[in-house]
Amino acid sequence: MNKLALLCLTSAVLLAACGTTTQPTAATPAPTFSGVPVAHATLSRVASTVLPDLAQLVKTGTEHDLTQELVVGYTDRAALDRLAAHLGATVRSTIPALQLGLLVLPDRLSVSKTAVALSVRPIAGLRYAQANGYEGHLPVEPAAQPLGAQQLSALADGDPLSAKQWWIKQIGADQVRSVATGKGVIVGVVDDDFNRQHEDLKADGKIVTGLDTGTLKELTPDLPLTSGDHGSGSAGTIAERLGNGVGGAGVAPDAVLMPIRIFTEKGFTGSYNVALGIVYAVDHGARVLNNSWGGGGYSQVLKDAVDYALSKNVVVVGSAGNDHANMMTGLGAFTGAINVGASAGDDMKADFSNMGLRVDIYAPGDNGLTTFSDTNDGYGSFNGTSMAAPVISGAAALLLEANGSLTPYQVKKLLVSTGDPMKDPLTQGYNRVNVKAALAAVKAGTLPADGGSVEIAVSDIVEGAPVDGTDVILTPKSGQNKGMPYIGRTGSSTLQGSTATATAFSGYARFYGVEPGEYSISVAGPGINSYGGVRQSVARSITVQSGKMVSLTGKDAVVQQVDFYEYSAYDSATDTLIRNDTPATATDLTKVPASVFTTPVTLGGAFDSTNHAYSPTPTGPDVDHLAFTVPAGKTLTVQGYASLVGSTAKVKVDLLNSSGTVVASGTPDTANKIDSQASYTSTAGGVYIVRFTNQTTTEGLGAVYAGDVSIK
Repeated sequence: MNKLALLCLTSAVLLAACGTTTQPTAATPAPTFSGVPVAHATLSRVASTVLPDLAQLVKTGTEHDLTQELVVGYTDRAALDRLAAHLGATVRSTIPALQLGLLVLPDRLSVSKTAVALSVRPIAGLRYAQANGYEGHLPVEPAAQPLGAQQLSALADGDPLSAKQWWIKQIGADQVRSVATGKGVIVGVVDDDFNRQHEDLKADGKIVTGLDTGTLKELTPDLPLTSGDHGSGSAGTIAERLGNGVGGAGVAPDAVLMPIRIFTEKGFTGSYNVALGIVYAVDHGARVLNNSWGGGGYSQVLKDAVDYALSKNVVVVGSAGNDHANMMTGLGAFTGAINVGASAGDDMKADFSNMGLRVDIYAPGDNGLTTFSDTNDGYGSFNGTSMAAPVISGAAALLLEANGSLTPYQVKKLLVSTGDPMKDPLTQGYNRVNVKAALAAVKAGTLPADGGSVEIAVSDIVEGAPVDGTDVILTPKSGQNKGMPYIGRTGSSTLQGSTATATAFSGYARFYGVEPGEYSISVAGPGINSYGGVRQSVARSITVQSGKMVSLTGKDAVVQQVDFYEYSAYDSATDTLIRNDTPATATDLTKVPASVFTTPVTLGGAFDSTNHAYSPTPTGPDVDHLAFTVPAGKTLTVQGYASLVGSTAKVKVDLLNSSGTVVASGTPDTANKIDSQASYTSTAGGVYIVRFTNQTTTEGLGAVYAGDVSIK
């Protein structure tokens, strides 16, 4: 897939129904029609029921699609079914909690082309579409390091291998078993399955039914291991049984384990599948989710799933990765999740462990003798941040047994603040977990205040319509993670306490479990490859308070320069987006009933020829064309204005017939600050084109314009 397709695949699409809503164009004097102020309405990107042309979606052999599965976000389930029927696709499953569906496309259709087509031309009832990708992987197990100071004395628990489980004593887990053992706390092991028949994991009530996200079948406690041994290592580190005379013991030996299989013999099952597994685990009682895996870039699907878990008071733990670098490869990149690095027995950073601002806490992650085996009585040495994350998941289970009302943020804060200082110069200011100290704080009632949450709405500067697919970056100005960017994207799920309605996915980016303090907000985009316009950065500062939500919505929303109508189609032959630069490529608004325009409708745009990409170098000012159907006897009237919306450009309006001949040329109305206005009465009825031309040399950022259109 080329750069264009990649950019478009990650963009979300707004799904406003075809119609009008009362909407001022800007916080400036209202424009007028014929000198009379009117109530304006916006078409909000003209989402329609017109589905993509199948001929444009057929594979040519150059797409490099890795899957036939397409993830589709929806607001109307019926719209998902209509799309599937049109494509000849199968709806494999849906996640109603996240309003996501998984379609399996016929082999002749390209997933990447379909995703791009749905992004360019919004469909009513659908939010966005992307391939069921994300390069998730289980980390390569690093070589074990010499034990050295890790060799600790035997633990008196009756299990023969406990003497070699050095980390249990180091973090104080052996000293809290009279206080908490994780009893009754369900931990979802999001991994490659674990051996439910292993001698040191199997017991009545020890394992509950989980999900194989590859086959979408449940994994009951009586079933044998499907494949792999990595998940068994994670499960044993968390909750290997205590005092049963075999093996060793886990951090929370009485915790309950739930298998959520996201890796099969063929590899990663996909971001949608992980989201499905997370929602399943949350809805079936999991209080902790262990994720000893990573890979890939940002995924809105995965962030929505993590946010769902956090909103239901479920702790999400992720591995920092084994790249010995300042980087992040897993779910720990999201606010509210716990990102875990690996330490050695001397409290130095394990050589392989990732580090830096993206790590919240360190935990033992080397020479972990546990149920790391694919046999029923085997044991092996578990290494990496894959081990460190389960240590923290076990610790979280201990805290939740001691106080079930703790929020995910409080669990995270307790573990971070009560840990022992790391000794490695590379990890100064960071702690290694100490469960004895954390539980002591819980028992003493010295609990940290809860975190806050952030909700940011992004809307178009001209229409005020919500904008999806925009990157929103939240960066703390102080604290342990100072300077670490937390990334979100508009078009995500709802937030408890939100000012939006329960189904308002569009135009909002949301963050859970945010550390109280000062933050900078950077909003970059949307990219010109999604909607048109120019890529810009908007910076704001906010203060997050404990237990409260910062909501930048309504009049406080971040505004962006967007051109929703810039691209008229997608050319699959050349893999390019077609701009509306000519009458032949005019943006098709003929599907919108003429009755919609009885009240003047405001359509926003931008002059951006000097900034756009993927087409020949422009030779002159930007020219945009929009096509409308005008019934016989009706009059098409258009007013174009720029200064009223704070633009640096100036717009001229012309009306053309379907052949591209000018039938009415715009004239200015300086008294009402209208740059150009034109009217034409259709005698026979048909398609007419409105042409917006820039009359200045100023284009790009700030060169926006509005056009009020009426047909009456």
